Amino acid sequence: MVEPLLRGVAKFQRGYYRRNRERYAQLVKQGQNPDTLFVTCADSRILPDQLTGADPGELFVLRNVGNMIPPHDPELADPGVGSAIEYAVSVLDVGQIIVCGHSHCGACAALYAGPKEEDMPLTRRWLEQGARVRDIVLEKAGGSRDTVESLFRSGHRREELLRATEKAMVVQHLENLKRYPVVAKRVESGRLAVQGWYYAIESGEIEFYDPDRLAFVPLPQAEALAS
Repeated sequence: MVEPLLRGVAKFQRGYYRRNRERYAQLVKQGQNPDTLFVTCADSRILPDQLTGADPGELFVLRNVGNMIPPHDPELADPGVGSAIEYAVSVLDVGQIIVCGHSHCGACAALYAGPKEEDMPLTRRWLEQGARVRDIVLEKAGGSRDTVESLFRSGHRREELLRATEKAMVVQHLENLKRYPVVAKRVESGRLAVQGWYYAIESGEIEFYDPDRLAFVPLPQAEALAS
């Protein structure tokens, strides 16, 4: 695995970096000034820069398993996510935050058949943040935690349930984000916008959450701008 990565580094240095050398020099001299905090999953199939066409210095990226944002809690044992949010808003002065979930998310699937406690105790604890979302989705699907196996017997029902869970996770963690004091203050003053996205890996399409319609809809003008 190391050798392909080394070849990739050499290709980056000879190609992309060389073409953008002045841009990198400017970023070092003037510092970073990203406009967007992009919160997404650690999934290897998600490449924020490629997905958005962003250049170096334009995205401040926060990634974790399941694109989760814990509820605001100053006493939280692991403040990693919260500190990144505070830094992006208070120091970097980003103008927008996007929480981007995706299809075929392993974290969402694990909510229904989680890792064994002895193998992945930290992962199990992290995924507990999604338990409420899972239960709400199950209830709307007419099932419960006790009937997951029967729901999953149908491949179609299983996929429907997982897609609904992935989207519900974005909505829940978008709401968690809005409750961070530094975020709420900027949103109220009109200096910060927050938005939830859903990326379908199999089609390349992106939808955003419309709170007025309580639904995910295609990004405005995305198709027109891409043509």
